[in-house]
Amino acid sequence: VAETLNLSALRGYRTGGTIHIVVNNGIGFTTEAVDARSSVYATDVAKMVQAPIFHVNGDVPEACVRVIELAVAFRQEFKKDVVVDMISYRRHGHNEGDEPSYTQPRMYKQTKEKRSVRKIYTEAMVKRGDFTLEEAEKALDEYHKTMEEAFKSTKGAESSEVKKPAGMQPELLEPVIETGVAHEVLDEIVTALSTTADSFTIHPKLKRLLEGRRTAFENDAIDWALSEALAFGSLLLENTPIRLSGQDSRRGTFRPRDWVLVDYETQEIYVPLNHIREQQAEYIAYDSLLSEYAVLGFEYGYSVSRPQTLVLWEAQFGDFVNGAQIIIDQFISSAEDKWNQKSRLVMLLPHGFEGQGPEHSSARLERFLTLCAEYNMRVTFPSTAAQYFHLLRRQMHLDKAKPLIVMTPKSLLRADWAKSRAAEFSSK
Repeated sequence: VAETLNLSALRGYRTGGTIHIVVNNGIGFTTEAVDARSSVYATDVAKMVQAPIFHVNGDVPEACVRVIELAVAFRQEFKKDVVVDMISYRRHGHNEGDEPSYTQPRMYKQTKEKRSVRKIYTEAMVKRGDFTLEEAEKALDEYHKTMEEAFKSTKGAESSEVKKPAGMQPELLEPVIETGVAHEVLDEIVTALSTTADSFTIHPKLKRLLEGRRTAFENDAIDWALSEALAFGSLLLENTPIRLSGQDSRRGTFRPRDWVLVDYETQEIYVPLNHIREQQAEYIAYDSLLSEYAVLGFEYGYSVSRPQTLVLWEAQFGDFVNGAQIIIDQFISSAEDKWNQKSRLVMLLPHGFEGQGPEHSSARLERFLTLCAEYNMRVTFPSTAAQYFHLLRRQMHLDKAKPLIVMTPKSLLRADWAKSRAAEFSSK
């Protein structure tokens, strides 16, 4: 799809090229091609990134193999996306019980008269002298026998899935764990956050911000942004990598963060969180493309493949998450139940109903609560900086991996009553 292609060359999302295989079976059901797209081919959307597109006849296995070899060679050489459009057909329509000739009589008249791929290819190889007809029939019989044995063995196999205990009380689901960090470690993190490399030229207005971090820590007035940095820094020192992405997340939508600094003269990047100690994990942050659907899907996949990494996605405004609702419904809230696929993905959703109108006013807490069942995810609304700090650390220290939804209202970013004392970060 267009969103996936748009990710293909972006820093933070590129994979070194993806081979997209379209099994184009010309399905004779519901919507025909003429009603489904404005382009000639289903794959024309790949032209937006100038990806090569191979169209190949699915009736010719050797041609399909050759095209795949070309696609792999292109991807390996140029590290770019490539598309294979395998033109095929579906003999029985949408499913085995569907009658597609009701709506596509001409197409399915031709389909019924068409011999199968196996028969066409077998005949070609026999004519070519690759093997005899008897050898082909023997190979087919052996294949059917193998498939029948596999069917019988799996039919009688019992499911190994562990049944979930019924009636668990919420207070029994998660243990109380220690997430506090020693004061001297916090001080070490603040020192890194308050300084830059000697050769780095900081923006004049940001210099005061850096100095303010030290002042806030010493005066027991730690705000939301500093508490987040303390949580990140402490996890990095515990060798937990951190990946944050979202629209304007490196700076922070409301300028609360500024953990990624840009040299005022050279535009070189300096990340204070990566300079706490020599031996530590890495913090990486990306300003994402403007598609919540695509980015949240990517970050969810990243969190599954890198379970020891704290992966966070931040919506620029909390209600912008509605653009990614498909990912939330199909994966974040239900993947563990469907596939036993676990994730520690954190979704940061600023902010509450704070007078900016219906487009920028609510992260809609209720949409997540209605999706909660059988302990499938954690939905939280921290109200102080220290709570946010312990929440992020707890997410990585709890044994059970669950997605975490965090409501982070804009009004709490700098509110005095939401600030916390340094001592609160060293206790539970």
